[in-house]
Amino acid sequence: MLALQESAIYTVKIVKTSLVRATETQYIWLYELKINLNVMKKLLLSLALIAGASQVNAQMPDGSIAPDFTGTDYYGNTVNLYSILDQGYTVILDVSATWCPPCWSYHQAGTLEDVWMNHGPAGMPGVSGSTTDDVYVIYVEGDAQTTTADLEGTGSNTEGNWVQGVDYPIIDDATIASAFQIAYYPTIYTICPNRVTIESGQATASAHYANVGNCMVANGTNNPALIGYTGETSSCSSIDVTVDLQNMGSGALTSATIDLMDGATLINSVNWSGNLSTYDIESVNVGSVTPTAPTTYTIVISSNDDNASDNTINQLLSPAPDAATNVVTVEIETDAYGAETTWEIRDGSNTVIDQGGPYNNLSAVGTTVQPPVDVTVPANDCINFIIMDSYGDGMDSGYGAGNYAVKDANGTTLVSGGAFGDEESGKFKSGVASLTELNIDAVNIYPNPATSVLNVAFDAANTDYTVAILDLSGRVLATNSATGANGAQTVSFPVNELAAGSYIVTISTGEGTHTENVVIK
Repeated sequence: MLALQESAIYTVKIVKTSLVRATETQYIWLYELKINLNVMKKLLLSLALIAGASQVNAQMPDGSIAPDFTGTDYYGNTVNLYSILDQGYTVILDVSATWCPPCWSYHQAGTLEDVWMNHGPAGMPGVSGSTTDDVYVIYVEGDAQTTTADLEGTGSNTEGNWVQGVDYPIIDDATIASAFQIAYYPTIYTICPNRVTIESGQATASAHYANVGNCMVANGTNNPALIGYTGETSSCSSIDVTVDLQNMGSGALTSATIDLMDGATLINSVNWSGNLSTYDIESVNVGSVTPTAPTTYTIVISSNDDNASDNTINQLLSPAPDAATNVVTVEIETDAYGAETTWEIRDGSNTVIDQGGPYNNLSAVGTTVQPPVDVTVPANDCINFIIMDSYGDGMDSGYGAGNYAVKDANGTTLVSGGAFGDEESGKFKSGVASLTELNIDAVNIYPNPATSVLNVAFDAANTDYTVAILDLSGRVLATNSATGANGAQTVSFPVNELAAGSYIVTISTGEGTHTENVVIK
């Protein structure tokens, strides 16, 4: 194995390999590049895209609110995103790297120069006198290690002169790429005046401009709008329903009534008050629900405004699935970059119960089925499975269809996925451990109902145990414990001083908890 320095620059010749499928219509049968090793993955990704690899999923999903930024462009001008959007422009943001071949190919095609000329801001250099005056193009060099010389085509980490003949802003600022959670180059976003972002990709000039017509723009004077659901979609208990409220009118938005509906049934109504300028956004909690089955709820602005077309969101909310027991199996199939994948399981108090990864990388596109992991979690708890990708492009982004699943003892899938950004999570409710798993058997609780004494009998197999009586709120009323118990066990509790009603008996070992309901008369 050749030992290389990460900070050094090396010349690498890339010939047709399993990661790059070149054809006569593509120019990389033999391609000589000077690369920095710590951007190697980005380069391989770019080459894979040239060669027709499957599309990579961007980390920031469509519908996200664009983060604001201020940068100084190559020409010394200050560029502020929100100021441009506030003028009514739609922004096409091209985040690329000077060393990236597909970025350079798209740049050389002049597509965004065409957009700038025909639709850019009136009076700006390179903009036609007949412009539609509704689009702004911004190029961001997203790699922190590139230099001005690279932009000018004279550096050692570049495909050519990126600034020659370009009139729209070119900003060399990796913090902007980070803010937009860029997972690969090029990533091209369309940012609507109301800050909502979609990934438009390497589209034609006409396709880019068509996206402008899909943007929401301020309409009327009093126009509150709901532009996105921001709460949980699944939970073990109640779900807080939250939405983004945006002022889509020209006047200040100071009040709005938002209703939470289950079909025709009103669940809650919120009289919001505040002071939002045009395109300002505020998150609003409109109530909570506890769905017992997947249910589509409607969140709607019921107060009068000038445009009712942006008043409604329909959102599917579901209860977290139930596991059959408190032992679950984590199944992981990594993509070619297994070293990026890690996972955690957390209990209801957010304590890490178990974790896994990172795994090994492959030398070519493909997947690896990792050994399944059995995890014992607390019984009757809300469990959160979290899977992470250190690079931010998930497990299914063009390097093999990686995936994950968490299953219960019956093989029922509780949480699954694979295509995500830097992190994805899912909750489920853990079940009760089987008697075999608890090292106990033949449980008999008598009499039930009980009046004076309650007996808990069971067989133990060399195990420590705790037997407890709880009220329905979970408060422990009495306990009895033993260590190394083996054979028939009987634990008796006086219950004559307990109020008549329903109670819970638990038998806990180091493997989990068994639960029974009892009645005191």
